[in-house]
Amino acid sequence: MTIPLKVALSGFGTSGGARLAGYRSVTGADVVAVVEPGVRSRERAAGLLDGGRVFASLEELLASPTGASLDVVDICSPPVFHVPQTRAALVAGTHVICEKPVAVTGEEARGLVELARSRGRLLFPFHNYGTSPVMRELSAAVEEAGIGRLESAVFRILRDRHARGVAGFAPDWRRSRELAGGGILLDHGTHCVYMALRLFGRPPKAVSCTVGRAGGDPLAVDEEARVRLDFGDAHCEISLSWISGVRSNHYAVHGSGGWLRIDDGVVEGAAGGSTYRRNLVSPSKDQTHLEWFPPMYREFRQVLADPDSWHRPATEIVETARVVECAYASAAAGGSEVPL
Repeated sequence: MTIPLKVALSGFGTSGGARLAGYRSVTGADVVAVVEPGVRSRERAAGLLDGGRVFASLEELLASPTGASLDVVDICSPPVFHVPQTRAALVAGTHVICEKPVAVTGEEARGLVELARSRGRLLFPFHNYGTSPVMRELSAAVEEAGIGRLESAVFRILRDRHARGVAGFAPDWRRSRELAGGGILLDHGTHCVYMALRLFGRPPKAVSCTVGRAGGDPLAVDEEARVRLDFGDAHCEISLSWISGVRSNHYAVHGSGGWLRIDDGVVEGAAGGSTYRRNLVSPSKDQTHLEWFPPMYREFRQVLADPDSWHRPATEIVETARVVECAYASAAAGGSEVPL
C-alpha cells in the first residue's frame, strides 16, 4: 500500500487549480494546503480543498503545524517566485516539485540543486511535456523505431496569443518581465529545450537565437523566437510565436536511417524501408494538459524512491536553464552563436 505524501500547492492560478485536480486523479497524494496571495483565488481554493488549509504566503504555511508535517511543496506560481519559494521549501525540509522554468539562469539552477543535495531532498521539475503523447512518439522514433543516429530535430510551436492566467491575478503576467522573467522563449521554449536534451541525450555545444518583441521595444518580453541548438554532429531548430494568428504544433526528427514528423494529431514516418501514417491523440487544447499529470507524478514517485537517481532531474534543471540563458545572450548579441 502506498502511503500518501502530504502536498502543499504554492500558487492557485491556472496551474495550481489544474494541479489540485491532477492530484485527485492519482493515488499516493494528499493535498493538505494551498498558498495563494490573491483573495479571490484563495477563496476559490478554500471551496475546493477538502479539509485542507489555505494560507496567504509560503512563509506562513511553513511556520505552521501543517507546514511542519509536509512532504512536498509543489510550486505553481509565476517564474519570478520559483527560486525563492523553492529555496524556502528546501530549507524547511520538504521535497519540491517546481513548475518550469525552475530557474532562469544556470547559476540560480546550480544553487538550488546544491541546496537540495545538502538538505537531502529531491528537487523535481514539472516538465510535463516529457510525458506527453508527442514526446513518447519522438522518443520511440529515436530509441526504438530504427531512424538511426539522430541528426536533426525541428520544433515549431505557433500560437495566436499567450496563455492567460486567472482574472484575480494579472491574467497577462506572461507579458510582464517583472513576473515572468522573459517571454515565449522562457515560457514554451523551456519545454522545447528539455525535450531536445532528452532526445539528443546531451547538452548542445553552442546556441544561437533571435527574438522579436512587440513594436521592437527592447523592454518588452519576447513574443517570437528562433533558436538553433548545435550538438556538433547534429542540430535542433526551434521556432516559437505568440502572434502567428494560428495554433499549431509541428515536431520532426531525422536520423541516418529514417524520419518522423508530427503535425498536431497526425504522425508520419519512415523507417526500415517503409513509411507509415497514423493518428495521434491530438495535443490538448487546454493549456494545463491535465491528462499528462498521472504519468509525470508516477515518474516523480519512482525517482523519489531511488535517491541514486536524483541527479537526473537535477542535471536537466541546470542544463535547461543554461541553454535558455545562452539563447537570451545570443539574442542580445544579434543572434551570434554562444558556446554553452
